[in-house]
Amino acid sequence: MVAKVPGTAVLVNNFGNFQRAAVDTPGLAEGIGAFLAGSLYVGWFPLAGLPAAVRSLGLAMAVCYGWQTVLQPVIHPSWYNRDTPPGHALRVFRYTIPAIFAGFIAFVLLPWNADDTQVPLVVRILLSASPLVYYPLWAVFDIMLKASVTSLRNSQNLWRWDVWGDAHGSVKNALVFLNQYVEEPEPDLEEIRSLTRNALVVMDEFKGQLVGSRAQDPAGGSVGELWGSVLRALGSPRRVRCVLDGDSARVRLSATDYQVARRVLPDLVSNALKAGASAVDARCSVGGQPVEVRIEIADDGIGLTADDISDPRSSLRMLRAWLRERKGDIRHSASAAGGTTAVAYWRADPAHGHALADLEFLSTG
Repeated sequence: MVAKVPGTAVLVNNFGNFQRAAVDTPGLAEGIGAFLAGSLYVGWFPLAGLPAAVRSLGLAMAVCYGWQTVLQPVIHPSWYNRDTPPGHALRVFRYTIPAIFAGFIAFVLLPWNADDTQVPLVVRILLSASPLVYYPLWAVFDIMLKASVTSLRNSQNLWRWDVWGDAHGSVKNALVFLNQYVEEPEPDLEEIRSLTRNALVVMDEFKGQLVGSRAQDPAGGSVGELWGSVLRALGSPRRVRCVLDGDSARVRLSATDYQVARRVLPDLVSNALKAGASAVDARCSVGGQPVEVRIEIADDGIGLTADDISDPRSSLRMLRAWLRERKGDIRHSASAAGGTTAVAYWRADPAHGHALADLEFLSTG
C-alpha cells in the first residue's frame, strides 16, 4: 500500500526484503497515532485547561512512543543485508532519519498558541533533541552486532577444527593403516576386507555425526570399547603388539571425555607405530584435584623427531593446541629401558560424575 505513494518504492523494497515490510500501514499508523496523541497537549489544536505538569508529561509519553516507532527503521535488518545491500542514497538517508525526526518534533513544539507556552522551554528543547541519542545507540548496536558476528565466525572456525580433528583421528588413521597393510609383502585378502569394512564403518559414523543424524551417547563409554575400535583399524598383525592395561579397560568416561579420548588415543598409537615401535602399551586413568583424564602410551620405538613435534602443520601440534584449550597437553619423554612414553592429559568434564565413580571402583578392586 505504501509503495503506491510516489517516491516510496525504494524504501519499501529496502525494508521489505525480509518478507516483512517495516514501512507499511501499521507502521505509519503508529507514527500518526503518536503525532495525534502529542497534538492533544501542544500544536495547533491542544486541549485547553490542562495543568502544565500534565501537558508536559503527556507530551513526553507521546514523544517516547514515537521514539520507539522511528527506532525500528533506523536499525532494521535490511541495512545489514549482504545479499541485497541498500544503495548509497538509502544509506545517506539512514543517517538523516534521527535529524529529520528531531526537526519534526521541534517544529511541532513551537509555541503556536498560548497553551503551548505552558510547556517549559527546557522540556521542549530536551524532547526535540532526544532523537539525536539515536546516534550513540546506533554505534553501540553496530559494535554489539559486529561482536556477535565475530563470535559466530570464531565458533564456526572452532567447529571446523573439531571436525578436522575427528576426521584425522578416526577416518585418516583407519585409511592410513589400511594403505600400509596393502603395501606389505604378502597381505592377506581377508584382512584387507576386514580393514576396508572397518574404514567404511568409521567413515559412515563420522558422516552421521557431521550431519547431526546421530547424537553421541550421553552416557559416554569405556576405554576398553574405545581401544577395541583402535585395534580394529590396526589389522591383526599389529594387534598382538598393542596392549591396554586391564584396569584401564574398565574406566568409563563421560560423553565429552570419551570424544576427546576418541581423538587422542588413535593418534598416539598411530604416531608410535609410525616411529617404528614393535610393542605399544596403553594406560588410561582418571584422578587428581582437579580431576584429569590421563592417557599414557609407552612403546619401544625410536620416537618422533624434533621436526615432527615442532611442525605447526602436524596433527600432533594441532592436537596439543586443542588439549591446551581443555587445560591439558601432550608430553613425550624417553624411557629408561629404551623407547618413548607419550602422555596426554586434559581436565575432566565436570558435568558428569562417571570419572569419580570409576575412581572408587578401581580403588576397591
